[in-house]
Amino acid sequence: MSQSHCRSNMDTSGYVKKQTLYLAVMSAIILGFIAGVVYSIYRTPSITGDAGQAAHQHEIADTIAALEQTTQDKPDNGQAWIELGHAYFDTGQTQKAITAYTKALSLIPGDLNVMTDLAVMYHENKQHQKAIELFDQVLQINPQHEQARFNKGVVLFTGLHDQQAALNEWKTLLKYHPMAAAPSGKLVGELVDQLEKEKSTP
Repeated sequence: MSQSHCRSNMDTSGYVKKQTLYLAVMSAIILGFIAGVVYSIYRTPSITGDAGQAAHQHEIADTIAALEQTTQDKPDNGQAWIELGHAYFDTGQTQKAITAYTKALSLIPGDLNVMTDLAVMYHENKQHQKAIELFDQVLQINPQHEQARFNKGVVLFTGLHDQQAALNEWKTLLKYHPMAAAPSGKLVGELVDQLEKEKSTP
């Protein structure tokens, strides 16, 4: 089971991220309930096997250590803070990602992708309302921002348990991006249709 938030593009020592909306939902609806939304993050292919996995983890640790050193040496380097936030995001270090993204935005205010990533981290940190407020700031500036629009729906659905509000966000997303789809080929429109069907089932 895996669905998603999406994250902004970056390239730091082995990470290559694609800035694209993506969603991977459970393949079936069980008893009228779509199981929760969790991340699924694009990663570069790693070497197979335990040794390869260990090497990949070591590479990630080295990348984070290098970025931490860079931000310590050059605390006004906004891009380094963004990349450090991404690295923390990708390794599940939620609070550290929040700190890094917040610092980045103090140096590079108004970066909509970083604001969206920060909102996702607030959601992961159970600060759902704060996430919604930040998504709303992004969408006020750019109503067509795919990641913010979709992820706001995710937070409404899984964090605040407001299915109708989530549906409204995803329907708005489809007005701007009718073919929004997951890497699996799952269309956001199909998700909306499934949820609508569940609502109408007695």
